[in-house]
This record gives sequence, structure tokens and C-alpha cells, in this order.
Amino acid sequence: MNISEEKLEQQLRALFADERLDLPPPLDATKAIVEGAQRRRRRHRTMMSTTSVIAAAFLISGGLAVFKIQSQDSAAVMTGGPPELSVRPLDNLTPGASQPPVGSAPTSTGRIDPPSSIADSKPPKPTSRPTTPARVPVTSGPLLVADGFGALKLGMTAADVTAQGVTLTNKQAVSSGCDLYDVAGGGVPAAASLAISAANGLVIVTPTPVAHTPEGIGAGSTKDAIQAVYPGATDGAGGVIAPAQSQSEYHFKLDAKGAVDMTSLYSTNQDCVG
Repeated sequence: MNISEEKLEQQLRALFADERLDLPPPLDATKAIVEGAQRRRRRHRTMMSTTSVIAAAFLISGGLAVFKIQSQDSAAVMTGGPPELSVRPLDNLTPGASQPPVGSAPTSTGRIDPPSSIADSKPPKPTSRPTTPARVPVTSGPLLVADGFGALKLGMTAADVTAQGVTLTNKQAVSSGCDLYDVAGGGVPAAASLAISAANGLVIVTPTPVAHTPEGIGAGSTKDAIQAVYPGATDGAGGVIAPAQSQSEYHFKLDAKGAVDMTSLYSTNQDCVG
């Protein structure tokens, strides 16, 4: 260091040591320093709070964006198409109106009918139908079959009838060549009346108790029951006539209530009554 520099240093030291250059601190310097420090702390806390709010908003926005993307991807997988074709924005939905399905043309009313599998999810109510009670076959009274009564057969002569152990009584001539008899005996199931023609033999058998047929038509049977059992039945004088076999038919007489109260077997070749 040369002499000029030493002098200069001494002068500077002397200048700085001069008390006249000292500035006394103001009286409220401590208060101003404390208030300044408090303001800096408040600004720091405000900046930290604002930063936290902004960070939280970014996190929420990011979560919503991820959720929306995942929803679009899920809808795309379910519908087999791109998300933009199968997911509708919520702001386009109108309360009370259905959105048209993807790929279908919108209708004029904007309403889409539900599939029949959903609209008709309720099972249909069974249609009640009146049930017809089952007919109970009649088995009361003697049996009258399509070709005769007990040992008696249509076409037998009076001699043939007596040969069966049957007694002929109360002979009455009802027409030329035709006689009416009452019969009883071991050859018949019950008492009966017969009409025997000279030309055609035994042509009519009417048991005294109401007889029943092998098909279960007898005392108390109705016209409907007769027609159900014998589809070819027709109306006759005082009752119903039903075919028995090719050469015979049943004559059912009905009472005032429409129930059978007499059953007869007629030969289709009978010539005793009109």
C-alpha cells in the first residue's frame, strides 16, 4: 500500500468516527418494525391459503374430467360404439322426454316406446272360462241295449219270445198285423211292453221302469246330454230320437222339466205305430 492510500484510509476512518454523522433512530422505530413483520406474516398466510384453494380446485376439476372420460369409455364398451355416439350430454336432456336410441331416427313426438319385454313385463291375467260340469252317466234302472232287452232281440216272433221263458200277457191289437203285449219272466231284466209285427217280428221294447242305455242315458238325462252322447239325435214326438245302430234307435220321452222319464228301443222297420 502506498502513502496516498494510507492517508485516504485514515481520512475515511476519521470521517466514519465523527459523531456528527450518527443518525438517532426514531422513537417509534420498534413499533414500525413489529407492524411490518406482522404485515409480512399476514401476506404470507393469505398467499398460502389462496394457493391451497387453487390447488384443490385443480384437483377437483381433474377428478371430474377423469370420471367423465371413464364414463364415456364404459358407455362405449356397453353399446359397442364410440363414446360420442352413445353418451348424451346432460345439458341436452329435457325433463319428461325420452332420448332416441343411438342409430335410430327420432320420431315426430320425440317419445320412444319401451320394448315389449318391458312394457308387457306383467303377466297377462288368465281368461276365465265357464266350466261345464262333467256329466255323470246314468246307471239306474234296467239296461236296454241297441239290439234288444235281456234275452229278447229285435225281429223275434211271438213264439221265439215265449221260447226264452218270457210270458206274454194282455195281448192288444194296435193295428192290422201288429199286437201289443205285456211281458215278464226270467228272460227279461224287468217288466216291459212289446210290439210284435206279423211281418217284422219284435219291433218295439219299452221297459216299465225307466231303462238306461250302455252310454249312460236314462232317467233324469237332459236333451243336451242326449245330444252330447248321440250327435245324430233329432227331435221326436214328445222327446228325442237317437240312433242306436244301423237297424235300431232309441226313443227318449221327456217330462215337463225336460228330463228323460221313459226309454224305448225301436226297430227302424217297425210298422206298428205311425
